[in-house]
Amino acid sequence: MRKLLISLLLAIIAGQLVTVRAQAPDPALPIPSPEEFINTVFHTVVDTSFSHYYLVIGADTCRFVKYDYDEWTKYYLQEPVSFNILNELAEKAYLSRYPYFWKQEQLEKAVLVTRQKADSIFTLANPALEARQKRHPKRTNRRVMEQWQQLPAQEKTVFSFSLPQFTADGQYAVVDLNIICGALCGSGITCLFRHGSAGWRLIGKYTNWSS
Repeated sequence: MRKLLISLLLAIIAGQLVTVRAQAPDPALPIPSPEEFINTVFHTVVDTSFSHYYLVIGADTCRFVKYDYDEWTKYYLQEPVSFNILNELAEKAYLSRYPYFWKQEQLEKAVLVTRQKADSIFTLANPALEARQKRHPKRTNRRVMEQWQQLPAQEKTVFSFSLPQFTADGQYAVVDLNIICGALCGSGITCLFRHGSAGWRLIGKYTNWSS
């Protein structure tokens, strides 16, 4: 009888250990560098046909420092995400408001430009056009504008990204991805990603501005 009780006790303990192991959380994923993450997700806004894209060298501030949980849950998320996860990402975005400059050698397809260079891409003084003002500046400007409009999209579009932020377990990330195609042309979106078996997947986005 005693041996039977001991056997039953050991079986119960073994079963509990199996249950605990089965419920143990997955180990945290390694956090990628900002450039590694951008290399994975830049195609969210960059046309895949571009051989390169212009990226402003300084990272933006992520707008996810403030968000409406109910609105994100109702309109912007493609799958359920807990309040704690979104709060953690918002806090990370708030605490990371310091200057960061992208590392050219670690980026794929990106060509880093200063904000001054980015501005010049959208003006009639675009050096790529090599236009000269003569006796008829208005006529020349019209010709220059026509030439500018005929340039490939990748030569007259600039992108700016915020520094991506990750949850401590490496499962979720948030980043702002902005497209600028002129003084009154562009859009900016806050994107939420989750890491799965196939890598980073977009699971929610919110348009901050568009023109």
